[in-house]
Amino acid sequence: MKITEKGNNKLYEIFKGIILCLCIVMSLFHSYFDNKAPELKANYVEYKRLLKQRDSTENHLITQLNSKEISNSEFTKKFYSNKLLYKDKIKKCNNDKRNISQNFSFNGRKSFHFWLFVFGLSFSFFVLSLRFSYKQIVDSKNTNRLLRKAQIMESSAWIAISLFWVIHSIFVKNADLPKPVYGATLLLICLPIGLSIFYLIRYFVKYKLNKIEKLKKSITKLVTLISDIRINHYFLMAAKAQSTHGKEEIEKDVEIVEEKIFSTIENVADES
Repeated sequence: MKITEKGNNKLYEIFKGIILCLCIVMSLFHSYFDNKAPELKANYVEYKRLLKQRDSTENHLITQLNSKEISNSEFTKKFYSNKLLYKDKIKKCNNDKRNISQNFSFNGRKSFHFWLFVFGLSFSFFVLSLRFSYKQIVDSKNTNRLLRKAQIMESSAWIAISLFWVIHSIFVKNADLPKPVYGATLLLICLPIGLSIFYLIRYFVKYKLNKIEKLKKSITKLVTLISDIRINHYFLMAAKAQSTHGKEEIEKDVEIVEEKIFSTIENVADES
């Protein structure tokens, strides 16, 4: 049973380590996704081709005008007709480009590649800020009061800022927010949440440490009981057992031992 429980704890720690590692390196996975839509390359080639055709036609008309193959009125008519023709084609090409980019965008960003980079980076900082806060709380016994207060603000600030960018990457899908909104969101929403998360972590850490401390005390009492039985009763009862007159004394010792055992077990149960 103990071996199975130990194996389960080991698997849990390995699984937790893998999850934490994936959270930290999440932003690196963006490199496996395209930064631009593949169709944009063909669109760009079409755009360059239209510009080249338009310029080539205009240069040819200028050459004809200079060689007096066409009159000024003919040149003007053909030049603006050509300009209008390619203007519509180029406009259509640009509209196609915008549609392709919009379809390829993700959650208000130009691509899933870029969104995953921003979200992964901010989320990894959020996870690290939680780990940092946990470490600060565990080591708080070795620090003075003023330093502990400074650590509370520092940890809460890390949590608040990283949480803000996580929220921003998920929920802000349009154009960038006005500067006052950033300040208000950080001060009125993220910082209180950061403080709440810090104190929640501290509560669970303190609760866990108290449970461990109570467990240590319970184990100490049980070990003390075993030692007391061994030293003060076991050997004496063995000696009395060799005598035919020691039966009553042994029964009294048994009652004393039982009383100590049951009282100790009750104390341990009450503390846990």
